Amino acid sequence: MSQVYSFPILADHELLPCMKEMDLQLSAATLAKPTPEVVRPIYESVITTLMGITREEQQQPVFMAIDALEFPELHDESIPYMTFVRNCTKLLNSAGVRDFNMQDLCKPDSGRLRRNLSAIINFAKFREEKLVPYTELQEDVDSLLDQTQQLEDTNRSLAEELQRLREERDAQKPEVASVEAEIQEVFAENQSLNRQQGALNAEVRALKQQANALADEAASEKFNVQSAQQEGDNLRGLIVESPEKLQARMEEMAAAVDRERGAVAEAERRLRDLQTRLDNISKVEKDVNKAIGVMEEVEVEIGRKKEVSRRVKGLREAISSAKHEAGQLTAEQQHLRRQQSSLHERIQRMQHQWELRKEAALSAIVEQQKDKEAVEAENAANNAKLLENIAHERQLRKSIAEMHDSHRAQINAVMDKYQSLLGQVREYHEQLDNAMGVASVASALKAVHIR
Repeated sequence: MSQVYSFPILADHELLPCMKEMDLQLSAATLAKPTPEVVRPIYESVITTLMGITREEQQQPVFMAIDALEFPELHDESIPYMTFVRNCTKLLNSAGVRDFNMQDLCKPDSGRLRRNLSAIINFAKFREEKLVPYTELQEDVDSLLDQTQQLEDTNRSLAEELQRLREERDAQKPEVASVEAEIQEVFAENQSLNRQQGALNAEVRALKQQANALADEAASEKFNVQSAQQEGDNLRGLIVESPEKLQARMEEMAAAVDRERGAVAEAERRLRDLQTRLDNISKVEKDVNKAIGVMEEVEVEIGRKKEVSRRVKGLREAISSAKHEAGQLTAEQQHLRRQQSSLHERIQRMQHQWELRKEAALSAIVEQQKDKEAVEAENAANNAKLLENIAHERQLRKSIAEMHDSHRAQINAVMDKYQSLLGQVREYHEQLDNAMGVASVASALKAVHIR
C-alpha cells in the first residue's frame, strides 16, 4: 500500500513568500479568488521546476500514439492538456495530494489551491533537504565506479594470469606425462635391478664363502703336499737295501704323489673356476655399481618429478585459489555492475532533468536578456529624460535664484519702506506725545504694537 504523507496548510504570510522564492507571482487577492488563467501557469512552472519537464515537452505529443488515432488533428489541444493534467496528478500524488482532478484546473477553489500549493512547497523543501545526501550519494557513486573500474582491471589481470597459468599447465602436460612415464619405467627398472642386486648379493656371498672354503682346502692341500714332500724326504732317509720293498714303497709313494697331484690339479682347477667366477662377480659388481648409479640418477629424476609434482600441485592450488577469487570477484563485479546500472539510470535521469532545467534556465536567461534589453532601453529613455529633467531643474534653480534675488530686493525695498514708515510713525508719535502727553502716547504706542 502507498504511504500517506501529511503536510501543514500554510497561511498567506507563509505561502506567498515561498511562492515568490520559487519565482511564482501570486498575490493574496489572486489566491482568494483563483482563475484558470492564473492557476495553469503556476502548475506549469512547478512541473518545470520540480519534475524537470519543460513547457515544450508538455506540449509535445507522442507520435506513436497519434498514429493510432483516426483523426489526430482533432486532438492537437486535448493531448497536451491531458499530458499536463497527468503530470500535475503525478506531482501532487508524490506531494501527498491524492484527489487532484481537472476541477482544480478548470474551476479552481481557493481552499483546494491553498492545500495543493502547501503540499507542493512541503515537497520542494523536502527535496532541498534531500539534495545534500543525494550529492553525497553521487560522490559515493563516483567512488564506487572508480572501485568498480579498479576491480575490473584487477579481475582482468587475474583472468589473464589464470589463462597464462592454464596455458603453461597445458604446455607442460606432455612434458609431465613423459616425465611420469620415464619415472614409471625407471621405477620398474629400479625394482628389477634391486631384485637382481639382491640375488647377486646372495650369490656373491655364497661364492665368497665357497672361495674361502676352496682357499682353505687349497692351503690344506699345499700343507699336505709339503707334509708329503717332507715325509718323502724322511722316507728317503729310511730307504733299505731291499729292492722289492723299495720298489713297493716307491710305487706307493708315486701313487700317493699322483693322488696328491690329482688333488692339487683338481684344487687348481676349482681355484681357476672360482677365479673365473670371482671375475664374473667383479663384472656383476661393476654392473651393480652402474645400476646403483642409474638408481641414483633415477632418485634424482624422482626428486625432479617430486619437485615438478609440487610445482604442479602449487599451480593447481594457485589455479583453484585464483578460480575462487575470480568467482568472488565475478560475483562482486556483477553486484557492482547492478549497482552501476542502477546508478547509471539515476544519473541519466538526473542528467535528463539537468538538461531540461538547463534548457528552462537558458530560455529564462533569454527572456531575462530580452527583459534586460527592454529595461536598458527604458533606462536609456529614463536617462535622457533624467538629463532633460536635470537641465530643466538647473533652469528652475536659476529661475528660483533669480526669484530669490528679486524677492530679496523686494524685501529690502519693503524693509526700507518699513523703516521709512517706522521713522514717520516715530515722528508722528513724537508729535502726538508732545501734543497729548505721555499717557496718551503710551496707550497709542501699545495699540500700535498690538496690531
